[in-house]
Amino acid sequence: MTKILAHIDEFGTNSIEVQKDGVSSHFLICATLIKEENLIAGKEIIEQVRKKHFQNSEIKSSKVKRAHHARRLTILNDLNKIDFTIYVIVVDKKEINSEGLSIKQSFYKYFNKLLVTDLNRLNNKITFVADQIGTAEYQKSFKKYIENEVTQYDLFNESKLFEFSDSKENNLVQLSDFIVGSLAKCFDKKHFQENSSDYLKLLKDKLNVRFWPNNIANYLRTDNETENFDPKIAELSLNLAKDYIARNEKKVDTDITAQIYLLEYLMLIQKVSPHYFIQTHEMMDKLKNEIGLEYSVRLFRKNIIGNLRDNNIIIASSNSGGYKLPVNKSDLVEFVNRYNSIMQPMISRMKKCRDSILLGSMNEIDILDYPEFEFLKQIIELKK
Repeated sequence: MTKILAHIDEFGTNSIEVQKDGVSSHFLICATLIKEENLIAGKEIIEQVRKKHFQNSEIKSSKVKRAHHARRLTILNDLNKIDFTIYVIVVDKKEINSEGLSIKQSFYKYFNKLLVTDLNRLNNKITFVADQIGTAEYQKSFKKYIENEVTQYDLFNESKLFEFSDSKENNLVQLSDFIVGSLAKCFDKKHFQENSSDYLKLLKDKLNVRFWPNNIANYLRTDNETENFDPKIAELSLNLAKDYIARNEKKVDTDITAQIYLLEYLMLIQKVSPHYFIQTHEMMDKLKNEIGLEYSVRLFRKNIIGNLRDNNIIIASSNSGGYKLPVNKSDLVEFVNRYNSIMQPMISRMKKCRDSILLGSMNEIDILDYPEFEFLKQIIELKK
C-alpha cells in the first residue's frame, strides 16, 4: 500500500457540561490524509494560501471571523485543490454517559484511539501526526497508549505510527486546523452559522464522517426544507443502512469493507445534498484512492451495489448511472421504473416466444413447464 500521512487536529472542549457558556456542544477530531507522492504539491498550495489569505502567518480557522463566510469559502476552495481526504469523528457530548470519559486525559485518548483504529483498519501504512498537546511527558505517554491500544501493525513497516508536531512549523497540521474549524460550524450547535452547508457541499468529495454515537438523527436534515424531502423515506433508508453496517462492520471481507465505506458516504451525501446522484466512476475512484480497493464496473455493480440491494439496502439509481439513498417517493418510483424498463420488455419477449411454441406445437410443448420456471410462468400468465 502507498504510504499516507494523516495530520490530526481537534475542535471543542472535553467538558460534557454542554449547557455552560464556552463549552462546545460537540467535539470534532479530524484527520486530513495525503499520499506521500502528493506531499510536495500539497505543501506548495498551503504555502500559497498562507501568503494570499494569512499574510504568510499560520493558517488558523479562528482567524476567520464568523461573519466572514465568503472569505472562509474562498480559502476552503483554494485548499480543496490539494489531493487529500478528510476523515472526521463528530462527537455529540450530551450523549456521553461514561464516567471515564469525563476525565480529560481519558477523553482525548479514547477519541484519538477511535480515529486511529478506524483508519489503521483500512490502511496500516498510515503515519499519524497530531498537533502538540500538554507536556513532553504527557505526549510520550499518549503516544505509547495509542500504539499499544490500536490493532496489529505490519512488523516490516518501520515508519512511526503516531507522533506530534508543532502546528506553527507544520503546514499540514494547519490544514487540519482550518478544515476541522470549518466543519465545526456545520455540526456544533453553539458555533453553527448560516450557510455552513456550503462548506459540506464544497468538501463532500473528500469528506468522510463518523458520528458518535451512531444515531440516525445525526444524518437527518434538520434545516427548513423547500425541496421535495420526505423524512419518513429518508429515515427508513438510513435505518436499513445503519443496521447493515452494525451487523457487518467487524467482518474481515474486502467486498464488505467497500460496501460499508460507500454506505457511510451515501449516508453523508443524503444529509449534505439529498438530491445528488453519485456517479459510478466517482464511487469507484473513492474506493481506489481512499482505501486502495479497485473494481471493474461490472464487479462494482455486482459485488457492491448488487449485494447491498440483496441485503435490503434501498439504493436509488438514475438513468445516468448515479446512486443515492432515497429521500422521497420520486426516488423510489425512479428506482422501480429503471427495473421495470428492463423487465417488461424481457417478459414480453419471453411471452411471445412461449406463445409461438405453444401455437406451433398445438400446446404440446410449453418451455416454462418446469419446476424452476414456475415463478416466471406465473408472471407471464398474468399478462394474458
